[in-house]
Amino acid sequence: MADSYGNEINVGPPPVTLRKRRSFGLVGVLALLLIVGAVGGFVWLNPDAVTDLLHGTDTATPAAGSSTEALASASEPSVSTAEFAAFQQQTSGSIQSATDLLNAQQAEIKRLSDQVQELTSQVANLTSKIEQAPGRAATGAAPAPAAHPAAAASVAPAPPRRAPTAPRRRAPDRPAGAISVGGAPLSSAPPR
Repeated sequence: MADSYGNEINVGPPPVTLRKRRSFGLVGVLALLLIVGAVGGFVWLNPDAVTDLLHGTDTATPAAGSSTEALASASEPSVSTAEFAAFQQQTSGSIQSATDLLNAQQAEIKRLSDQVQELTSQVANLTSKIEQAPGRAATGAAPAPAAHPAAAASVAPAPPRRAPTAPRRRAPDRPAGAISVGGAPLSSAPPR
């Protein structure tokens, strides 16, 4: 039976060889970097030419004889002396108002700083008086902060309060004698 099937194995047609794709390789990458570097150098050294090129402005320079014509026909607006004087006066007025505002703020800061310094010295005085008070050093207790010295002097100290305690629980009353368990009748005789 082995002869009827044959001894050869059919594997099909031979495989087709694929073509290798050609890549840029090292030479292509170097050429690309060279082009990018040249364009970057041109943009770096001539930014005005690039912006004129992007905005579509003509970059041709006028001839030497027509330079006065180019200056005369410039599209820059001219400012009269009266307009310039008004602008200068307006600017000096706003600078003066800013200087006045700054001086006022500095005076306010100085006033607040003096108040803080005065309050600090008062707190230091009160702290030293509290530490020097007789009886406070013996107990070692820290005083409660007083809202106002005159109000603290007029209030008498309250007697110390006792700490609250929980109410005592009473033990439940127990019956004397026998207890019925399971519904059986109790005997009237004491147990032996």
